[in-house]
Amino acid sequence: MMQKSLEIVINPIDPEKHYQSIDFNGDFDKAGYTEVRDQLNGAVKSFSGTSLIFNFTNLKFINSEGIGYLMEVHTHLVRADKQLVIIGANSHVQDVFGTIGIKEIISLYPDMESFLKR
Repeated sequence: MMQKSLEIVINPIDPEKHYQSIDFNGDFDKAGYTEVRDQLNGAVKSFSGTSLIFNFTNLKFINSEGIGYLMEVHTHLVRADKQLVIIGANSHVQDVFGTIGIKEIISLYPDMESFLKR
């Protein structure tokens, strides 16, 4: 069996801090998104906290399709008075975000500690 190009781990919600993190591992491109779409959409739709954190520490790559999905999630959460937060993006992912202006729209933190101290 071929190794998945993207895997996600949906962590339990933190009941006190009202955040939930989803760990991404691999490449967030068309193939990767297709592999995790149902699982990810389910987690986003059922999210009941205030901050949904996408942990990109182990994300190697993101393309326009991944970015488009991030914008969809961001819009969905903002409408529900929630926020999407991204932590641990590598330099490639940060460059992509910088180029298209994601940094002005979605909160980025270097790690979980920085997010929790905000």
